[in-house]
Amino acid sequence: MPRNKEQNKEIRKRRREEMIRGALKVYVEKGYAAAEIGDVAERAGVARGLVYYYFKDKRTLFRELFNHMFEMSKNHVQSHFCREGDIDRLMEEFVRSMYDNIQSESSLFFLRARHDLRELFEPEELKQWNWRIEYFRTIQRALEKGMEAGRIRRMSSKLLAMQFIGALMHGFMHLRQMNEELREQGLPEEEIARQIRQDTEDAVACCMSLVSPPAGVKSNGGDKS
Repeated sequence: MPRNKEQNKEIRKRRREEMIRGALKVYVEKGYAAAEIGDVAERAGVARGLVYYYFKDKRTLFRELFNHMFEMSKNHVQSHFCREGDIDRLMEEFVRSMYDNIQSESSLFFLRARHDLRELFEPEELKQWNWRIEYFRTIQRALEKGMEAGRIRRMSSKLLAMQFIGALMHGFMHLRQMNEELREQGLPEEEIARQIRQDTEDAVACCMSLVSPPAGVKSNGGDKS
C-alpha cells in the first residue's frame, strides 16, 4: 500500500530528528571542526548521501543542531519556572538539575558550543540571539516574582540574575573538571559520586546564598529593573 502524504511527512521528520541526534553525538565527541558528515550518517544509521539530501552541507546541519539545542534549553528553563511552588525551591531544583547532569550530552554540547558559535553564525545573528535573551529574562522574571513574595533578596533583579547565572556556571565548570580528574584516576562511578557530593552541595549552597534574603535583615532593595 503506497504511503500517503502525512506518512511521508512523518518519515521525513523522523529521519531528520535521527540525523540531528547523530550530529549531537558526533559534536560532543569531536567538536565542529573535526566532525564529518560520514560520522553523522554512521551515528544516525543512515547512508551518507541521505544526510546530504536533507542538509546541503555540514554547516547547515550543525546550524540546525545548534538552533534545536538552544530552543530546547529555552523551553526547559521557561517550563521549569512556570511550575507551581515557591521560587526559592524552584531555583534550588534548577541548580541541582544542572549539577546532576554534568555528564549528559546536552551539558557537553553547551560546553563546546561557545567555541563554535562564531564559526556557524554571523555577528549580526549572534547580537539578536533569542535564546540568550530569553534565558536571562526567564531567570530575572523568576527572581522578581520571588522578591514580591519575600522569598528572594530584594535588589536589582538584573544584577542578581547576572550574579546567579555566573555562580551557577562557575560551579558547573568546577564540578565538571573535578569529575574529569577523578575519571582520569580510574575511580569507579560510585567513588566519583561520593567524592563529588560535598562539592555539589557547596556549589548549590553558594548559588542559593546569593538569592536568599539576609537572615534577620529587612532590605528595601534597589531598582528591580
